[in-house]
Amino acid sequence: MASVTEYTKSNYIKVLDSTNKFKAIEELALVFKDCDVCGDIDSLIRALKEREEIMSTGIGFGIAIPHAKIGTIQEMAFAIGISKQGIDFDSMDGEPVHLVILVAAGEKQHKEYLRLLSNIMSIIKKENVKESIINAPSSEEVLDILRSYN
Repeated sequence: MASVTEYTKSNYIKVLDSTNKFKAIEELALVFKDCDVCGDIDSLIRALKEREEIMSTGIGFGIAIPHAKIGTIQEMAFAIGISKQGIDFDSMDGEPVHLVILVAAGEKQHKEYLRLLSNIMSIIKKENVKESIINAPSSEEVLDILRSYN
């Protein structure tokens, strides 16, 4: 599989203004508007919110991974949202989320999608990586951090 950085760009990385998990998901999904990732941004946002209503994507340790597989995705990608103040995602551990990793994939990209999620998680759970990303001064620096673990 390609490096995880092949599936994101600096303009898919942003500091989040939202303090509500559904607003944060929408804010982060909008980074894919007017690009080659998704042909229908509203259907992506709807799918992500529906997935979140079924079960929280807050996995604990200050991380949430909202994700969706829908037909209007033209190219699998992920976005990174950083929240210094933290967002209540109803996480398993009850802790606020500071790092939101939003993954968008096409309906038939199941294996690639699982591999990408696995690769992202293997990087994020390395010591100090999450904190380095949260405290990075720029989106380019976040990409550099991710590249250094590929």
